[in-house]
Amino acid sequence: MCLRHWGLFLGLFSLSASALQMKLSEFSIQLPEDWRLHQQAKDGATELLGFENGEHYLQFYARSKMGFPSEDLYELTDAKVVKQYIYPIQTAITWKFTETLKASVPASLGSGETSQFSYLIISKGGTAFETAQHLRDFISGIQIPIPSNRSLTGPEYTGKKYYLGFGDSLSGFMGNEVKYDIAHTHDIFTAEIGGSYIGTKVHGTQSGYNELNRKWQELKGVMTDKDMYVQYSSGHGSHTGLEFGPSYNQIRDNALSYPAKEVIIFTMACYSGNLVNSFNEKKQLWQDWPSQGRTLMVMASSRANETSSTGPIHDDGEPNGPSGSAGSAFGHSLWKALVGNADGAVDGIKDHFLSLEEIRDFTIKRTQEVGGHTPMVTGAYNGNLLMVKVPSHEYLAGLIGGTESLSEDQIMEKIRELDAQWRLK
Repeated sequence: MCLRHWGLFLGLFSLSASALQMKLSEFSIQLPEDWRLHQQAKDGATELLGFENGEHYLQFYARSKMGFPSEDLYELTDAKVVKQYIYPIQTAITWKFTETLKASVPASLGSGETSQFSYLIISKGGTAFETAQHLRDFISGIQIPIPSNRSLTGPEYTGKKYYLGFGDSLSGFMGNEVKYDIAHTHDIFTAEIGGSYIGTKVHGTQSGYNELNRKWQELKGVMTDKDMYVQYSSGHGSHTGLEFGPSYNQIRDNALSYPAKEVIIFTMACYSGNLVNSFNEKKQLWQDWPSQGRTLMVMASSRANETSSTGPIHDDGEPNGPSGSAGSAFGHSLWKALVGNADGAVDGIKDHFLSLEEIRDFTIKRTQEVGGHTPMVTGAYNGNLLMVKVPSHEYLAGLIGGTESLSEDQIMEKIRELDAQWRLK
């Protein structure tokens, strides 16, 4: 697309020599009319923007240099470098282009810097020619601080984010697996790296189910179209619902009743693919969500006629952890995706952020390897949506599952604390 065809100018100014004095908060993008802003967030000194046009996606990062070159923002893993070159364009930045290929996924990267800032743009979708062309078109006009309404989000975001985790170990089978599945996702999403969601965890049998219903109704009364919702459930399941209490149809109907911008649901249970089938039965209610700026993703741990498995009992990274601390096969795989193992899983580009498609694809592959069953997914979403920042080793060491340096007595105390935390009053 040529610049003369660009009809929508949303920014404050185009890049020029004066851009050397601009602040990150003033950075803006001059968009072609068939592209739209899909995500805006801020992570420390890094601003990130996501733009979509059908199957094509552009991720833009701007960061205060603070002594770090732009290459520190990303690395390539298992990706073939097809071509590298300098792209001459009349801006204050000299852009370096790198065209990559991982499996059948082409991507193009543009990186550059001024005396104050480093920039990285990643173009994905379509053919290698298209990714490079979109990248060239994109950097030819740059402007736009639009209020954030996606996750991850920036300081302008005015909505609220809610995380709800629930489950029950019933007779004790997979007791710790259920607890750690929920604790792990809770610890990521309620932290800054996962968007600082307001977290609630519910555990138990009938009393837990009643508490879940009360929480669902409470959220329904306060949730707005600016808000976001992540739900994780873990426990036994049947062909019609969860042993914890709710049927798959009840989970579906509750989720679809929320006006939230984003609804993301993860479920670990035998036969949980029936939850995916339940959502698909009401596809007419959510299939047009993207045109309304909304996102729905539902991920179940196994097919509709398939059981789900325990995990590796102990995490390889924490071999001295209590039995079950690795979570279920699905929960363990999702956990490993969220802590950074999924970074670069789709396109080979490690940008230190985790998108929905990276989380999805890594979790499916790892669950198949660990548990021998296949997670199912449905929804209306753009897989490039960035959900989580890759956490540091220091942060991970402090999470609830961190047991490697503990004695046996300390580990048992940790389990007692976890049991007490789940006990309903």
